[in-house]
Amino acid sequence: NGNIALNAIQDSVVTTLGNGLRITPLQVPHRDEYSETVGYLIEGPQKKVLFISDIDKWESWKEDIVIWVKAVDYAFLDATFYSGDEIRQRDLRKIPHPFVVETMALFKQEPPALKDKIWFIHMNHTNPMLNPESAAWKAVTDSGFHIAAMGMTFGL
Repeated sequence: NGNIALNAIQDSVVTTLGNGLRITPLQVPHRDEYSETVGYLIEGPQKKVLFISDIDKWESWKEDIVIWVKAVDYAFLDATFYSGDEIRQRDLRKIPHPFVVETMALFKQEPPALKDKIWFIHMNHTNPMLNPESAAWKAVTDSGFHIAAMGMTFGL
């Protein structure tokens, strides 16, 4: 239909989209059986965003997630599973993601202002954080992190 234009991008190479908006793909390790998986550094005229919706585990990435979060205004991070308890019928080693409890532990000693940048995204239907009345929701928000919801907008 001519409504899609494919443009090649390369790991760590900035692409300017116009109106002060730039993206930099960041290759991350994650089930790459069909193609590479990337997160993005998104830079607007006033704000920077780190967007990583899929990754195997933070420690398997060549980068330090804490340093990345320090460098941005918002960090939208993989929250597929809250913990290893929610899917017992599958081998989680075959569907790796950082558990939310693991991500929170990485930032436990960091100041509240750093935790305030983090928004958890990409929750599996089994993730108890989807329920605002759950203990998981309370644990995340009481620890100073955020849980993103459909329809939210963030200025860049």
